[in-house]
Amino acid sequence: MTTGTSLSEAVGGHDGEHLSTVDRRRAAYRQLIDGELATGDGERVLFFVHSVDLRHATPDLVAAAGLGLALSDRGYGVRLVPRHRWHLGGSAEIWIATTPDADPSQAPVDAWRVAWAHSETEAWAELDHLMAFDQMLVGSEVARSILVPTAARRVDVLRNAADVELFAPRDEPAPPRDGVVSLGVNVERGRAIQPLINDLRLTVPLTVYAEPLRSMRSGLLGRLEEPIPWLRAPEVLTRSELTVIELPGTAMGDATLSPHFFESLACGSLPVVNSRLGATECGLDVPTYRSSDELGQRITSLLADPETIRARVEELRERVLLDHTWDLRAAEFEETVATARSDQTSAPPHRALHYFPDYNRANPYQGMLFAGLTAVDAYPVAVTDVIEHLENRSVASVPGTLNIHWTTPIMQYATGPFRAAIELDRFSAALHKFRTAGGRLVWTLHNVLPHETRHVWAETQLAQLIADRADAIHALSEITARQASEVLRLDPRRVVVIEHSSYLGRYPHWISRDAARKQLGLGPDDKVLVALGGIRPYKGLGRLLDVFHELAEDDPSLRLLVAGKPAQTQETAGLQRRCEQSSRVISEFSYVPDDQLQVWFGAADLAVLPYSRILNSGVFWLAQSFGLPIVGPRTGALLDLADEPHVRLFNPRDDRSLKQTLRSTIVDLVNDPDRLAAAREASLRAARARPPHRMAEDFAEFIEPLLTGQDRSRRRVAG
Repeated sequence: MTTGTSLSEAVGGHDGEHLSTVDRRRAAYRQLIDGELATGDGERVLFFVHSVDLRHATPDLVAAAGLGLALSDRGYGVRLVPRHRWHLGGSAEIWIATTPDADPSQAPVDAWRVAWAHSETEAWAELDHLMAFDQMLVGSEVARSILVPTAARRVDVLRNAADVELFAPRDEPAPPRDGVVSLGVNVERGRAIQPLINDLRLTVPLTVYAEPLRSMRSGLLGRLEEPIPWLRAPEVLTRSELTVIELPGTAMGDATLSPHFFESLACGSLPVVNSRLGATECGLDVPTYRSSDELGQRITSLLADPETIRARVEELRERVLLDHTWDLRAAEFEETVATARSDQTSAPPHRALHYFPDYNRANPYQGMLFAGLTAVDAYPVAVTDVIEHLENRSVASVPGTLNIHWTTPIMQYATGPFRAAIELDRFSAALHKFRTAGGRLVWTLHNVLPHETRHVWAETQLAQLIADRADAIHALSEITARQASEVLRLDPRRVVVIEHSSYLGRYPHWISRDAARKQLGLGPDDKVLVALGGIRPYKGLGRLLDVFHELAEDDPSLRLLVAGKPAQTQETAGLQRRCEQSSRVISEFSYVPDDQLQVWFGAADLAVLPYSRILNSGVFWLAQSFGLPIVGPRTGALLDLADEPHVRLFNPRDDRSLKQTLRSTIVDLVNDPDRLAAAREASLRAARARPPHRMAEDFAEFIEPLLTGQDRSRRRVAG
């Protein structure tokens, strides 16, 4: 890399000769933010950040600005792009995402795409498009161990650092030090730092520079001073003996340290931190605390011996100036990127399939569906705001392909018909722009309409709009398309069937039946039914409880398991009380972790889906994946499975049918060990017949021509 004139020297020349080192550095950062450093002797680098507001600098902006200015000093052209301009992109040879929200499909064509997970490691690990980056940089060795299994590319460590020209200028006289400070602390309700600071004795000389919030207690309000902008932080840090730093829970676990930690030491203020892990990994021994009492004692004892503080902080400061500066990080960045480029054996996928909404946390179906995209040079990217996405991509050079799944989030906040009409118009206008610009649309048809909707007319118009404008409609079964055609006008030439797979191999499944029952307090002779999944009104838990208690009067060995995340309604609150008041019902009204599904299904003899209406059911395929016979409604895609030996269907409009079907299934299957074993085997056999990899391969084959713009023959729904 060609090294040009130092940026600091350029700013300090002529008109800037009277400026101090700190003032020149502040001016340089403002030049960076204003885009004046976008060209240089070397390659161009783009940093995608949430905001470029230096008055309220977020961690991603501080990191990007620190590294960016150091790279500019080395001759690179550097530009920071705020979120509202991400879709406009720009030309560059190196593109860096400093936040997991950044979309790699917005990077310039042929740019080296870097994901810099300097913080928020867990959020980065959850992304399903990490494979699209050429290289990953992380903030610690611990974070590297977390991300290596999830990232398909090279993972290197590039920690945060401090700008020594801003935080440790040599031409500035050292001011007198007094007291303890905490800068930029997020003291919202629920964060651990609020009670820790609030519960400190008022005699402890701690000043908190933060915005007042309504949730603050009076004791904490008494410690507040006006927030300090990042560029002015040295004015406070150089006058404080100690700096109290709260690392968020994620940083405590992944050992990443914020720039603020290194900046404090560069200014000669000893940080007191709520975790030792990150500092230890960097070889920096700093005082720590775990409670407000311990924090108060630590501050008091340290301030009682200022000479010890001085000696300790000077040693640590020298380590920071030697090993943890942005100048050093720029050299490390240059070296690691050059090494990664030379070592690259294959390019990452380049075609993005955007999808909305992202329901992967509640149901892994989407992740399973997209698992084969790499075979067609593609990768999935979740969309958080579908209207914003449609509008932004309509002005992009390549609008791309959008896969809409459930339509519920598009209008879920419409509280009245007028608002529903506005949201429908907004979506329609944005979709028109997107399609006019060449964007492609695929609708994965889970349900014709959302299960619970306030405005049926608006949701129906929305569904018809999507059906009319979609290049293709992906139905999860043939019967799904037929029943949807009873409500919507569907062009059969654009309907493609790719059946819902089982969940085999997706969840742990090693616990024995006896061990699962022991965990839940069940006996070996109990006859156990399970109703698992999100608890919502349409799922019919209330009538299942009615029917179950009637059946249990005749068979005291019956037990019912109920587990799942409830909707926040009065009805679900009443259902929870009913479950808790029954000695024969074991319930968990909360999200069931993946590794616990095997306990609930493993303890059961029979899965029950008491739904009043359903078009497709992931819970059905989940129960089959655990080898359970199933009682479900005679509707939707389940109609195609009515003849399976492990399936019993009831009339969803008749509670008596549910009762009779449950009773007969218990007698025919549950009470007969041999027939129950045969039903379990049939259930597993059905799950094996629909492996997830086949669904992923079929979807990748189907979506490839839409991603490439080629016309190919597609499978169509018969009839």
